[in-house]
Amino acid sequence: MLEAAAVGLLIVFPLLGILTRRWLVVVLPLVVWPIFYAGLNRGWWLNGTGDGWQVACASFTVIGVISTAFAVLIARSLKSPAKRGRFANRFVKPS
Repeated sequence: MLEAAAVGLLIVFPLLGILTRRWLVVVLPLVVWPIFYAGLNRGWWLNGTGDGWQVACASFTVIGVISTAFAVLIARSLKSPAKRGRFANRFVKPS
């Protein structure tokens, strides 16, 4: 169950970065991973933490920030369909 939650969060953050194309989404892993591990450590959900949970928390936070930033960067570098070129609006009827 813990592995599924971790993999889910690792997928959700970059996906949100791709969909929103906003740099503010990079803050999410900085907030959510420490809250996730604080809840595990306190026993709020799942079975708690084991030895070395601080390293896992820091690692997942760094991986989440980097992957989300990379996803936002890729999404922002792709041009939107409206800005692709001079023929992008050739099928739109003039008003």
